[in-house]
Amino acid sequence: MAVCLASCAGTHLSPATAPPALAEAAGNACVIEHFQVENLHVDGQSCRYATGHWHLRLEPALPGLALWRDEERIDTVVQLFPRDPDVPVDTVLATLRTRGYIPPDHDCVFEPAKLWAAPRTIAFFQVQPVGERLQRLKATPRDEVPDPPCGDYGWSTHGVRYFLTDLRAPQWLVYVNEGQDGTLVNPRTLRWGRRPPAFE
Repeated sequence: MAVCLASCAGTHLSPATAPPALAEAAGNACVIEHFQVENLHVDGQSCRYATGHWHLRLEPALPGLALWRDEERIDTVVQLFPRDPDVPVDTVLATLRTRGYIPPDHDCVFEPAKLWAAPRTIAFFQVQPVGERLQRLKATPRDEVPDPPCGDYGWSTHGVRYFLTDLRAPQWLVYVNEGQDGTLVNPRTLRWGRRPPAFE
């Protein structure tokens, strides 16, 4: 359940379907909300602009959060994937392929990434192209914006999408989509805690 706390501010989003950058939000346009996905806590925003009501919704089936404009689902912005902490993180790639999030070949791999200052317990990864996919990307004319070479959950030239692991919750791999112009979720507020008794 989302709780409003205070007033404030995948697929590539086109200018017509992209929310204003979070830094532009001001006054009463937006409210901060708190979300809990399993035992992951994260803050986001709900904003009313001329283009509509931009907000986040919990989706337990993912489990995760999705960005919506009015009653139109725009994109997945946070998703949890269960993992065995005793095996390499890239074993989750098989799940991503099966679900159609990345191409069904082996030319897309997890690569460590440096994205933003985070606690030492957190490690970042992006699904990056190798082999033929990388060569096709390099061959893209400089005046063209290439499609994400590794699908909706992979690295892109026009959006920030990544995965992270955290030693404080080693049973999860977390997918985060910050988009190109913001997706109303603030992954820098990520924290872990037990679920309330009602969920146990």
